Parts: sequence; C-alpha cells; structure tokens
Amino acid sequence: MTSAPETNSFEVLRDAILRGMAHALSNRVAALGGIGSLADPGQIWTVRLSTALQDEARRLEDILRRMRLLPDDGRGEPGAVELQPLIPDVVALHAYNSALLQVECAVAHDGQTTPVFANRPRLVHLLLLAIDAAKRHAQAHGGKVALAYSGDADRVTIRIATEPGAQPSKSPAPSATDIATSVAAAESALRAAATRTAQCDVAVRSAGDQLSIEITVPTLAAGRRGERDTSARPTA
Repeated sequence: MTSAPETNSFEVLRDAILRGMAHALSNRVAALGGIGSLADPGQIWTVRLSTALQDEARRLEDILRRMRLLPDDGRGEPGAVELQPLIPDVVALHAYNSALLQVECAVAHDGQTTPVFANRPRLVHLLLLAIDAAKRHAQAHGGKVALAYSGDADRVTIRIATEPGAQPSKSPAPSATDIATSVAAAESALRAAATRTAQCDVAVRSAGDQLSIEITVPTLAAGRRGERDTSARPTA
C-alpha cells in the first residue's frame, strides 16, 4: 500500500503538472487555429502551411508522450527501462509545473549506461518527486539543479543535486529549521516511493544550501537475476 506522505506529495505535484499541460495544450490548439491565417485565399502557401502544421504536430506529440508517463494503475510489472530517452522526458514533464519552471535542471547524458530493471511508471514518479525536491531546495537558495546518471554491470545511480546559481535568491534565506523540515519531508516521500520500485534505493544528503538525492536501480541483468534468486528460495 502507498504511504500517505508519498501519495499526497505526488498528487499535489501531478495536479500542478497537469495544469501546466492543460495550458500548453490550449496554446497548441490556439496555434493550430491561427495557422489558417497563413493561407491567402488567392494563393496556396503549401510549404509554409506544411512546416507550421508539422511543428505543431510535433509539439502535440511531445506533450502527449510526456502525459502518458503520469498514470500508474499499480499493475505494471518491472522490466527494461532505457534512461537515455526517459530522463529528458521526465525533466520536461516536471517543467510543466510553472511554479518551478525558472529553476534550471541540466541533464548530463550517458550513452553507455545499460537499461535498468524497474516498474517504469513508479520510477517516473520517484524521479519527479526527486526533481521537485531538488528544485524547491534550489529555488529557496537561488540555485539550480544538475542530474546525472552512470553505473556498472549491476547498479545504475541517478544523482539529482543542487548547485549554486549565477544569481542569489531574492527571497529571504530559509532558517536551518525550515531547511531540515523540508529535507525530512522530501526524504520521507522519496523513501516511500522507492519502496514501490523494484530493488531501488534512495539516499538523501543535505549540507547547508546544497541537497543531493541518489536513486540506485539495478541493471536489467541484475534485476532479472534478483527475481530468479527470489523465486528460487524455498518457502517456509
């Protein structure tokens, strides 16, 4: 059963993302409606119309692809997940949360990282919560977020960490108590989400205005091996 902290945290985040997506879809629909004005009744602007329509179709496809990452009916089985295409989509998905849109989240791609073994929707939810916690921490201190991932034959670690920003925050600096409370709440929600993701671990570290979240997931080979070992154990 999903624990209350993780459920509540993700529901709030999900609703903020969906509001941003609704706004983005509204913009795309308006843009499609405006494309008609490109055509002159006396001429056929084939190339111009075709390019505009293709651009809008691509933007709509991007929104729909990211929207499909949100649902989780709890019935999906763990399997192979490619991080290289997934992580940019998750970062872009979180960017629909307009409250944190201005907080930069840079991704360091690693084309050599092997597929991981995870329940895809639940890994997405965990990543969204981690990005959200890091962005909120960075926003409070005028910082930014960096996401990187790497691993070996058995485990892949996804690190989401805050970094100092070019400009200091204009808001008053949070107190040490506020920071500790915020980090504890984020850690509780992240650990609850991690328990729902097969063989996944989460480590949260904070020091002053810096926050680091590490999500460790088994590779596909290691995850399959772990499943076989579990099923082979004799029952009491």
